[in-house]
Amino acid sequence: HSDQALCTLTSIYSYSTQFFYFSALLLVTSYLEFEFLFPIQLCTKGFFLSEQNICLPCNCKGHADYCEDITGVCINCRDHSTGDFCEMCEDGYMVSPTLDGRHTCKPCACPLSIPSNNFAVHCDRGSAILRCKCQEGYAGHICERCAPGYYGNPMAIGNSCKRCDCNGNSDPNLIFNECHNVTGHCQHCWGNTAGANCERCAPGFYGDAISAKNCQECDCESGYCDMHTGECLAEAATVNLCCDECIWHLIGDLRLSNKTLDQLKVGVLNISTGAAANDRLKYYNYTSLLWTNYKPIFLGQTSTVATAQSLRCDNNDEDVMSLVVFSVLRRIRQLEKKLMMTDGRLPSVREVISRLSSRLSDARGFLLKASSTVQEAEDKNRASVLKFQRKEVIFQKPPSAPETPLHKCISINQKLMDKAERLSLTDRDLVQQAIDHALESDCVINQLLSSRDLKESDANGFVQRAISAANVYNNIVKYIDDGNITSLTTLNLSQRAEDVLLYFCISVCVLGHHWYQRAAQLPVENLNVLVPELLDKLKVVEDKKPVNNVTTNIMRIRELIAQARSVAKKVQVSMKFNGQSSVEVHPHSNLEELKTMTSISLFLRVDPDKDPIEDRFILYLGDRNGKKDYMGLAIKNDNLVFVYSLGGEDVEIPLGSKPVSQWPAVFNYIKVERLGRHGKVFLTIPSHKSTDEQKFIQKGEAPGSDSLFDIDPNDIVFFVGGVPPDVRLPPPLSLAPFVGCIELASLNNDVISLYNFKETHKIDIVASPPCPRYKLAFSQSRIASYLFDGTGYALINNIESRGKFGVVTRFDIAVRTVANNGVLFLMVNGDKFFLLELKNGFLRLMYDFGFSNGPKLLENNLPKLQINDARYHDVSVIYHQSKKVILLVDKSHVKSMENPKTTLPFADIYIGGAPSSVLKSLPELSSVVGLKGCVKGFQYQKKDYNLLEQPGTIGISSGCPEESFMSRKAYFSGESYLGSTAKISPFDNFEGGFNFRTLQSSGLLFYTSEGSDELSISLENGGVVLNNRGTKVKSHKKQYNDGRTHFLVASVNNQKYSLLVDDKDKQEKKRPSSAPRSSSEATTRTFYYGGSPSSSFKNFTGCISYAYINRQDRDIEPEDFQRYTEKVQTSLQDCPVQRPPAALVSRHRDNTARPKQSQDKSSLPPGLMELKSDDQEPPGLNTESCYLTTNPRSTRQAFHYGGIANSRQHYADIPDSLSQRSHFSLSLKTHSSFGLIFYVSDVQEDDFMALFLAHGKLVYTFNVAHQRVKIRSEEKYNDGAWHNVIFIRDGSVGRLIIDGLTVLEDRVQGNNVSWHVSSPIYVGGVPPGRAQKNIQRNSAYSFTGCLKNLLLDGQLLPSASETYGVTPCFEGHSEAGTYFSEEGGYVVLDESFSVGLKFELVMEVRPRVASAVLLHVRTTEGYFTVYIHQGAVVVLVNDGTNEFFTKVSPKQGVCDGTWHKITVIRDGNIVQLVVDAEINHVVGPPNPQSSDTKRPVFIGGAPGKKPYIGCVRNLTIDNNRVSFSKAVLVNGAVSIGSCPAA
Repeated sequence: HSDQALCTLTSIYSYSTQFFYFSALLLVTSYLEFEFLFPIQLCTKGFFLSEQNICLPCNCKGHADYCEDITGVCINCRDHSTGDFCEMCEDGYMVSPTLDGRHTCKPCACPLSIPSNNFAVHCDRGSAILRCKCQEGYAGHICERCAPGYYGNPMAIGNSCKRCDCNGNSDPNLIFNECHNVTGHCQHCWGNTAGANCERCAPGFYGDAISAKNCQECDCESGYCDMHTGECLAEAATVNLCCDECIWHLIGDLRLSNKTLDQLKVGVLNISTGAAANDRLKYYNYTSLLWTNYKPIFLGQTSTVATAQSLRCDNNDEDVMSLVVFSVLRRIRQLEKKLMMTDGRLPSVREVISRLSSRLSDARGFLLKASSTVQEAEDKNRASVLKFQRKEVIFQKPPSAPETPLHKCISINQKLMDKAERLSLTDRDLVQQAIDHALESDCVINQLLSSRDLKESDANGFVQRAISAANVYNNIVKYIDDGNITSLTTLNLSQRAEDVLLYFCISVCVLGHHWYQRAAQLPVENLNVLVPELLDKLKVVEDKKPVNNVTTNIMRIRELIAQARSVAKKVQVSMKFNGQSSVEVHPHSNLEELKTMTSISLFLRVDPDKDPIEDRFILYLGDRNGKKDYMGLAIKNDNLVFVYSLGGEDVEIPLGSKPVSQWPAVFNYIKVERLGRHGKVFLTIPSHKSTDEQKFIQKGEAPGSDSLFDIDPNDIVFFVGGVPPDVRLPPPLSLAPFVGCIELASLNNDVISLYNFKETHKIDIVASPPCPRYKLAFSQSRIASYLFDGTGYALINNIESRGKFGVVTRFDIAVRTVANNGVLFLMVNGDKFFLLELKNGFLRLMYDFGFSNGPKLLENNLPKLQINDARYHDVSVIYHQSKKVILLVDKSHVKSMENPKTTLPFADIYIGGAPSSVLKSLPELSSVVGLKGCVKGFQYQKKDYNLLEQPGTIGISSGCPEESFMSRKAYFSGESYLGSTAKISPFDNFEGGFNFRTLQSSGLLFYTSEGSDELSISLENGGVVLNNRGTKVKSHKKQYNDGRTHFLVASVNNQKYSLLVDDKDKQEKKRPSSAPRSSSEATTRTFYYGGSPSSSFKNFTGCISYAYINRQDRDIEPEDFQRYTEKVQTSLQDCPVQRPPAALVSRHRDNTARPKQSQDKSSLPPGLMELKSDDQEPPGLNTESCYLTTNPRSTRQAFHYGGIANSRQHYADIPDSLSQRSHFSLSLKTHSSFGLIFYVSDVQEDDFMALFLAHGKLVYTFNVAHQRVKIRSEEKYNDGAWHNVIFIRDGSVGRLIIDGLTVLEDRVQGNNVSWHVSSPIYVGGVPPGRAQKNIQRNSAYSFTGCLKNLLLDGQLLPSASETYGVTPCFEGHSEAGTYFSEEGGYVVLDESFSVGLKFELVMEVRPRVASAVLLHVRTTEGYFTVYIHQGAVVVLVNDGTNEFFTKVSPKQGVCDGTWHKITVIRDGNIVQLVVDAEINHVVGPPNPQSSDTKRPVFIGGAPGKKPYIGCVRNLTIDNNRVSFSKAVLVNGAVSIGSCPAA
């Protein structure tokens, strides 16, 4: 056979060679008609022949030595380049341009740049961000993790991602979480399988889990059997799981080996037939193609053939023939080259056309949407603008109050020194006197907290800061009381007297005497003026008596005072200035940071219609005499003007793009920023018509060289609104005081408040109440979150009041931070504790519930545990069966730990920090620090907590500003550096500045290079050196390694090189005439701080902060090191060169605000309870229309089932013909794997017919006597698409037809068998307990999905007689909740929820109807009802004898398309109603009648009452969440678990 094959190939070759000559001659003949044949010029290697017949060098970008002699296509591209001209990079490499216009191919760092861990198909660098297109199986921005369905650790050298191998036994509904993403262990084995790869039957089952997949339950009395044979065992076999697992792995490896051998076998066999003949067959294929194209010419030109034969026989002619062929090929290749170039341009053209087409389509969609909503927007805009611009708060002036309670709490009387001298003879009675003073001050605080005017000025509850202040003061009272007890038990009477004196001094300093007595007798002295003197006195006493137990309380009170300062800074309420008033605010605590950069942000409101815009002063930060450096803000010539002075050079930056007279009468956001000598002013105006905001910016710079803000800590002042007469302002700010409202926001990104004032001048909050500010007007504050600054914490007391510790106890927290260390949450009880914290950027879990072997510790450097990347991460801790702790990060399991079975022994939980007394109570907690970052939410047992409303919360604020996650300082260890890219010109036009602090004499501070050219800034022998291309500029001073902060500015231009350190040490050098000048524009270059991977200079050890460079593509601003692409062993948080001050935290006690009291019985709305469900609204009533329609978009004649186990519809009147034959059809759409779709049976359920889902497949079954017809589809149909299903019963034959393509049939023996069923037909589910006799249990409950077009014998079924939990099939997006449809329905709660004389009820609603019943309870004596009427919420109580109500009417109503939170609290005859932030209550007749608390609770309506239409979610009664899926009854059109989105 081999000889015969060889002969065949030889013949083919002979024929193909002859035919090639004939075909080539024909091509030559055609070519000679167009071009004269002339001698061909040949080029040397490295050149190619152009169309102009000129030899040109190969254009291979330096990555190939040769190219094709005609086309110029490069041959053998190297250096990982590819393409016709080596212009591209191979997969896994990216183009990196070089200075000579060429490029290099660098490996993609996706995630690592080494070949074994580079998993990118392609990568490129857009701006400063590396973008990777990952290979299959990898995910993440830089392919740093495995994609769903794969496992491994791409970040570990030599590791990669492999496909999950669960032997086809994993749950298909959880395919994206098939196996653990690192270990590969399968997480959701099903089909009764188990094992790391679901490779064996689960305990209690036997069979073949891999091939046959037939694991069956053991049928043994003991419950144990052999996992392979099913043979019963007396007891569970003791198996060495490790050995057993090894065996299964070995079997799997053998199976893979067999597959590999089979593949090798096929490959070897293919070699014998493929390799030898491949070349000849290619020639044959090419020749046959030519034969097909030129056959007619060839047959018609015999003379040409003869000529070809003669040419072939003559050697000389053969040379001519070769020349002709070469010429023809040359022409063909040139044409081919043009074609290649054209084809290469087509994709980009197609991409542009596609992008334009897509944008046109998007634009068309936006226009259509805009045109459909513009009228609605205009209508709402009128109301919104009126409310937003003209909202005024009505304040009630307290009787006979000479000054406001807020000022009473913050301004304290009498100097401590004078008072202490007069109290030298105090005794124990003074302690009681101090307590009396404390209680009186506490009353003043309560007046403050119940103050209606302040609450209405604070739209989002930020008066909580005042509550926090009250809690701090209460703690001080507590410690005074503790001191009293201590002193009474002290044997030494003189020591006791001194203790009492000390505590009394503290009470006078912190709490003061009764305000009204002190105001008339003593001059005002602010608390913060006395604090240093107080602390000095305390230190004297502490040093004198270190063994006295007063020492501990002294330290504690120090913390409490510091905490009171912190709390005062976070009162986010405005002040109104009348043109004569002013406020002096405490400046920044770290004045050193203000020298390099100073940033102030505030909210400012003016009303041009009421107060004509004039030149006015806004704020001033500088010295008291206005002679040194300063910063200020003013209105001049109708413009907002930022003013600052450095070294006597004034700078004014007017924002002329938005005149002040054109500002709306709302709070506008202003920010002024100075970085060195560069300044900016920002203005953000909230939009009234949409969520878009108007932003304006103006920049400028000081003319001189000074960059530092020269301030004296002893003379600095910070005035807002105006200044007292004894303060002199610099001329640019000597203007009239401000008229309007101001709320301070931040100073250098630290939260600051006007209420942290030193002194006020002519501020009267009663006469000039604060302006209300809508806190969600700006986009950055619209997400509810909490900011922790490392000093505060939230405390939730008695956490089990919201839910008991159960079999599964769960804590969830969403955290965003860049900090390395910080506590997330902590529980402590004696020596028992539970701590979840950040340690070096990784999550760390430690707990001890009194275990004999000490604390349990979960500590690992897994990538998933590192969460300090400035992104939100969901962290969950689950305590399972009191013996196992499970840690989840971003909803993915990370780690588990087991412990001896112990119930959680805790009652309180601290979040984000804890008091120092708690942290010092246990050695394991001594190193714990407070969290710096944001918390978006905290949940216990899936119940949300508003941390600001917790009585124990201290020192946290609302919002999560982006500035909190910018890292503007970095610590370098000597082996670290930071690297980024920017568009800069370092050798021709450069300016850079930064702070540095170090104890080392040498180190590289800044570095960039271009080829052999370098620009560096370094420390050399304690001096600063600027080196530009070998020209050095050195500082005069040589002692900059003194551990202090120094600021330098280096600049390069066409005339000189300059270096300025601390505004004093200035050195310059003229630019050398020999220095090359770059004519090109700035290009993107890499630069480094703190060191370099390539420089030979020693890396820096110390801190660098507030750095900037003059990038060409953006304004000068502080560098955010967090965004740098190269961060090598660098800390962006702490700077060990100088230890930061210790955080002062404290704990406080409960204190709650009191609701306002108001009731107008004449305002009782029309009796909704008298409106029956079929009645119309009374004529003439102004019915309010709702923002949302009552019938959301839905699929016609389609119904949605599910949400509860027995969601269903009943269809009565079954025809008699159903006993013989039936032909049902319907359309189905679902994602369910299991569930009942259709069921009918007789009463005993002996005869039945059913259609259901099992494992996503459709199953149709019915009985024939004692036999069953059962048809199961081969494919799954739970893909969320519509499918047409026909199921036919014809006697003993059944057919299932799906989508008109799949026809399945089954039959059993038996004719003329009696078969009868009775009404009703159940669709979507069955009543509880039914169908389980004939259908597997997990399919006997309702499926979740939609049905439409239900036909019997081609006719629509009549309307359903009964409906339970079924709604129309809504289209579009949905969200969590329960929806009550317009067809009517209600939910009856189970008896565990009762509404009696004392309860608290909370729910969130989004109505689509203005009047309806929300909740109704009919008691023996009367009823209790919560309903909405014309957009107002009403609670109506009838106890059989009396009827009383309370009502809240939100200004926009509750029918505005948004969610509203309703809280109802009843305590006997008192009922309080809270709707969002508005409160009202009513006091009914005393001694109410007792109610039957076990009466059913109706939600969403009641029989005979007007039904509710809309969504309800998060319903709780007495802090217990109500689950509608477990309700006693869901009647009518109610969708449990899903709401149509607004």
